[in-house]
Amino acid sequence: MDIGTFPKPPYNKPDEIFNYDQRVPVENGSFLAWGYLTYTRPLTEKQASDYELRPALDNPDRPRPIAEQMKNAAKLAEADRGSEAPAPQRRQPDRGDR
Repeated sequence: MDIGTFPKPPYNKPDEIFNYDQRVPVENGSFLAWGYLTYTRPLTEKQASDYELRPALDNPDRPRPIAEQMKNAAKLAEADRGSEAPAPQRRQPDRGDR
């Protein structure tokens, strides 16, 4: 982390800056990082993109993978299904008159 390598918006300056002694693999080895920094408020997507920053895996503001979102949605749908009254049965016409 060096001068000009991260955004410093006047309303949201970094709270903490930590430099590693060397590049460290992050995100299961997908990337190498020189350090990390934290902000009080989330950066905009443009700010993060302009400086090639990536949110940490445990960052609550990070968008979750679609598989995780679908799993959570399924759990919520299942919980909602259990709390509702059963749908009324549709009445079928009497076919004996044919």
